[in-house]
Amino acid sequence: MAITKYAFDAQLHREGTAGRRGGCSWHGVNDCAEHPTSSYRTPNGMMAACPRAERRIEDLYGQPTRR
Repeated sequence: MAITKYAFDAQLHREGTAGRRGGCSWHGVNDCAEHPTSSYRTPNGMMAACPRAERRIEDLYGQPTRR
């Protein structure tokens, strides 16, 4: 599956989501103490990812195209 990786930008994420609030989409705002470093466009939509989540997302979806 093709995914695209961006430097984290809250504006890429929908209103009301963890990513828009500056939290990690993978772990959830309340369960992750790290700040997102990347935004990913995946087949399931945009995901904000902390460094730990980046590895999991790339393991799941494959290597991203970088923007």
